[in-house]
Amino acid sequence: MLTADIIVLAGSLLFALIGLIIGFGKGLKFFTGGIFGVIISIFVCYVIYGLVLDWDFVRNLLDRFNEWLQGQGSVGTFFADIHIDRIVLAVVLFVIVQIIRVIIVKIIKGIVEINMLGFKIINRILGMAFMFAVALAILLVVFQIVAWVGGDTAANFAAKLDGSVFRLDALFDNNPLRSVFGG
Repeated sequence: MLTADIIVLAGSLLFALIGLIIGFGKGLKFFTGGIFGVIISIFVCYVIYGLVLDWDFVRNLLDRFNEWLQGQGSVGTFFADIHIDRIVLAVVLFVIVQIIRVIIVKIIKGIVEINMLGFKIINRILGMAFMFAVALAILLVVFQIVAWVGGDTAANFAAKLDGSVFRLDALFDNNPLRSVFGG
């Protein structure tokens, strides 16, 4: 077992223990509120922006908006030329994602924090699973940052992971975040 395996195991167990203590509802509320919630919303917007941009009714609305801008004189033409319509779409998409995120979190938190023994057990088990997933996400982000640094740093880091019991070397080489962020 490599040092990296021990660190990952200890971190995962620590996060799972925290999840057991605080439960799913509070863990979800913490990791989807404040700055984490904004980061999650930005990530979701980044992932779905291209999809939403290709919807016919969105494209028609943006075309009508651009036509209106062009009719507003040189300032409107300037804004149309810099594609302010896409910026407006991104802002509207962000607001919609924020509202949906808050609603979903409130509903889920309300359900899993019902004051009954069965729900309390489910809340704690889901809390462990959720916090384990958070630990995995942190690990993937660390691997992505090392991949972005690249060069000898990434090569040495990958070499240190060779022979990992948890297959950290394969996870580093096949990090799913690379398909989203590149690297």
